[in-house]
Amino acid sequence: MAVNETYLNKIDKDTLIARFKNGEGKILANELGYKNYKHFRDAISREYNLYAKDVVSPIAEIPKEIEIKYIPYPSIKLTPFKVPKSKRDEEDIVIVLADPHIGKITQSYNLEIATARFDYLLDSTMTIINLHRPIRKAHIFMLGDIVQGENVYQGSKVGETSKGVYEQIHEDAVPLIEKFCLSLAQGVGQVDVYGVRGNHGKYSREAPSKSNWDRFFYKSLADATVNQKKVNVYPASEFYQLINIRGFRFFIIHGDQCRGNAAMPVIAMRRKMQEWYALLGGFNYAYAGHWHSEYYDHINSEADYTICPPLVTGDDWAVEMVGRASQPRQICFGVHDKFGRTFTYHLHTDENFLPKKFNEEEGEVKL
Repeated sequence: MAVNETYLNKIDKDTLIARFKNGEGKILANELGYKNYKHFRDAISREYNLYAKDVVSPIAEIPKEIEIKYIPYPSIKLTPFKVPKSKRDEEDIVIVLADPHIGKITQSYNLEIATARFDYLLDSTMTIINLHRPIRKAHIFMLGDIVQGENVYQGSKVGETSKGVYEQIHEDAVPLIEKFCLSLAQGVGQVDVYGVRGNHGKYSREAPSKSNWDRFFYKSLADATVNQKKVNVYPASEFYQLINIRGFRFFIIHGDQCRGNAAMPVIAMRRKMQEWYALLGGFNYAYAGHWHSEYYDHINSEADYTICPPLVTGDDWAVEMVGRASQPRQICFGVHDKFGRTFTYHLHTDENFLPKKFNEEEGEVKL
């Protein structure tokens, strides 16, 4: 049908315009008898100069009272909280002793401090053993650099060592670590000590790699405990040692075999660990020291390795080479017949190196 003005006159002009602007255009087209909405829109735009842009989107009226229906989740059946067994599964405990450098002197380290840190570590280890009883055996992994040595090219200059290496071994290191082992042996069935040699045990650049002060220390410790039935010392014949505890393999080295660029040799360590893993037919866990800094990584989906923090502090070499030096913590962990390595603790050895607390009340925390 043709557009005709008379259709628009069927409704009062003001009412028509108000309803159009209110979004009732299609309803009006039908009421007024237009063939379609387009004809109506053409007519009202021509007659009253109104267009689609003039239409205000209608807002639904909000009811005064809205009934809200709460649909709860289905009934939840709680899992009973498991009560601990009267007896825990038996485990072994491993204490990793990394880089004590007995005989070294820094602003924060000397023989007196080393002795205090060993006592602190011993007390903490006893606490862990009592928390996780029954503990069958204690295994001690000694990762080398037990004594500082006396080579100038390794930083053992006058004023930086307390005494010669013979005295470092026989007067200080052996009595200190013998006390640690025998004290632990009072509370567990047996203490097994495994040791690898470190780079500070080299007494000259020209000497064979197996001529190492750490090896002298392990032999002396074995001699000192020869009549102690609960303490066994197993020095490594090579630069590494492969240890089986409850069916799980542990690979230990000092760590100086991995030399990398840009400080800590993470890439070099990972690559060599993969090679050693293949060469030795696999292992579950690996531990290294040397770098005076802490790091953890996976070798593959079956094995991981840990670079352990040192007992010594204030060593300029660590700051220069790695860019940082870890706090004097040592690692201990459990070994279970089924689950392998279980509980792990990073044990503090010195109150002066506890983590820093932040007092948020002193100022606004900015994100």
